[in-house]
Amino acid sequence: MSLHPVLRLVLLLALGASLFRYSLPGQLAVLTLLVLLVARGGRECLMRLFKSLRRIRWLLLSIALIYLVVAPEPRPGADWAWPTAAEWSLALRRAGVLVILVSAVEWLRQTTPAALTASAIATLLKPMRRLGFHPDRFALRTAMTLDAVPRTAEVVAQAAGRAGIKPRQFGGWADAAARLIEDIESGHGAVVTPAELPPVGRVNVADALLFALALGLILGLTLV
Repeated sequence: MSLHPVLRLVLLLALGASLFRYSLPGQLAVLTLLVLLVARGGRECLMRLFKSLRRIRWLLLSIALIYLVVAPEPRPGADWAWPTAAEWSLALRRAGVLVILVSAVEWLRQTTPAALTASAIATLLKPMRRLGFHPDRFALRTAMTLDAVPRTAEVVAQAAGRAGIKPRQFGGWADAAARLIEDIESGHGAVVTPAELPPVGRVNVADALLFALALGLILGLTLV
């Protein structure tokens, strides 16, 4: 989906603000759409999305357990160990919020360069200049973080692989760290980050129409 970077960011914010009001079918619809958008980039993009979701699997499990075991009110005469259908739905919806947000951020990261994302953030925060805030600095650091974290994880995994470390193996990380330092010093393992903010350009009619359609879908799902 080709869309102005500022409008992409606004849609992401609108989605984040609306997700808690979505029903479970609404969340599934949004997640399916995001997966299809990511799939346009090919198998590698889907694998990156899967890895991003895999990193939060324990957090998702914790959220589900909180809403299934800790949060439910005691019911007289009911089996506390077996949640009701409504409690299952609530737990899945709360975990689904995080899944959708991570998927949306991953889609944004894959389709929008970090420097362009920073420019979009700086554009939205321009009114805060009057308060002495520096949106350019904040936006650049935010975009660099979004771009550098997954890249750094890939670099570390590659160094571990060259050191012969298998997944879930605790030994040998000293060798992997030494290889990682060697890669960084030689420039092969360095994470390239933007040094300046490029212009975001103007919003055209097609962008405005697509934005209105997407925003209508995001807000409309709150009514389902």
